[in-house]
Amino acid sequence: MKSKIYAMAMLVLSIAVGARAGSLKSDEFSRSGDLEKDSIIVTFGDKTRLIIYGENRQELDKIMKYDLNALLRDLKVRLDSTRADTTFLREEFDGNKYLKNPGDPAEKDYVRIGLRGIHIKDGDTRVSIDGRGVEVKEGDEVVASDSAYRRIGKRFHRRSWGGSSPRKGFNVALGLNTYGTNETTAGFDKAQYDLKPFGSRYVSLGYVASAGLIRGEGARLHMDFGIDFSWYNMMYDGDNTIIKTDDGVEFPDVKDDQGNNVELGKSKLVVPYVNLSIMPTLSFPRSFISYISAGVYGGYRLGSYTKVRRVGTKDVDHDRRNFYIEDLRYGLAAEIGIRNFPDLFVNYDLNNLYEANRGPSVRMLSFGVRLF
Repeated sequence: MKSKIYAMAMLVLSIAVGARAGSLKSDEFSRSGDLEKDSIIVTFGDKTRLIIYGENRQELDKIMKYDLNALLRDLKVRLDSTRADTTFLREEFDGNKYLKNPGDPAEKDYVRIGLRGIHIKDGDTRVSIDGRGVEVKEGDEVVASDSAYRRIGKRFHRRSWGGSSPRKGFNVALGLNTYGTNETTAGFDKAQYDLKPFGSRYVSLGYVASAGLIRGEGARLHMDFGIDFSWYNMMYDGDNTIIKTDDGVEFPDVKDDQGNNVELGKSKLVVPYVNLSIMPTLSFPRSFISYISAGVYGGYRLGSYTKVRRVGTKDVDHDRRNFYIEDLRYGLAAEIGIRNFPDLFVNYDLNNLYEANRGPSVRMLSFGVRLF
C-alpha cells in the first residue's frame, strides 16, 4: 500500500512539472455546491484522483511558490515510518516550510499607512482600514467586516453633534504596543526582552461620556470622561519567556526536559487593565480634522499571565503570576479625528512597567486607530 501511494505521488510530480494540468469540474464538487471555486483535478485510472482546491485562480497560482519535491520527500519519510497498511491515510504539513523563497517580501509581515488607508499583515491575519471600511481576514476568509460604519458613524459625517463630543459613546481601539522608554538596567540584556513589532498588540474596549463647555460656530470644547478595559500583549522576539524568581524577573530561553532549547511559535506576556481617563476635546464640526483631544489616564492591573506555544503543536502553556508588574499605571493620551478616516490615538505610560529593582526599566507606548 505504501509503495503504491509513493508511486502515485511521484507520478503527480512528474505530471505537474512536465505536463499541463487543466482545470476540471468534478461531480463531487457539483454535488457540494462548489462549482464556482477553482480546482485542479488529476485522475489516475477509475478510483484515484488528486484534487488541488483553491478559492480562486490566484490561490492556485500560489502553488508555484512551493517546493513540491521537498514535500514529496517528506511524504516518503512519513510513509516509511508508519506501519499502518490501511485504505485511509491522513497527513498534515505546514506549507510555509516548503516555500521556495522564504525571504520573499510578499510573505513578510508589514504595517502600511498611506493615502489608501492602513493595511496590517501578521502571519495569516490581514487587517485593512480604508474608505470602504474595516476588514479582517484569516487567510482568505473574511472573519470581520464593518463597511458601513463610516456612513452612519457620528464622528465622520455629521456636521453637528448637538453639543456632544465626537468621542462620546462606545469605543473600540486596536493598535500596537512597544517600549516607549527602555533604559539600560543592571542585570538585564535588552535583547532578552525585545518585542516583536507586529505581534505586540494593544486592544481597548470602553465608553466615553462628555460634558459641553464652550459651543462656538466653528469649534467646540468638551470635557470627556472615559472608562475602558485594555490589554497589553507583549510578544517576545526570541524563543524565550518571562519567569518570576524571589529576586525579580528573568527572560530565559525555553528548554525541554533534556535541557535543549525549544523553538517557539508564540511567547508573550498579557497584562489587562481597567482605566479611567479625562480628556479635554476640541471639535470642529465643519473641518477636515473632526477633533483634537489630549489628557491623562490611570489604570489598575487586573492580572497578568504568559502564553507559550511550541512549534509543531497547538497546545498553549499559561503561567499566571504578577511578575512584579506595577499594579497602577498612569500616563498621557492624545487623539486626533480625521473625517472619513479612523481616529488615531497614542498613549504613553509615565510609570515603569516593573517594580524598581525587580525588572528592566521600561515604559509602555501604545498607538493605533479607534474603530468606533
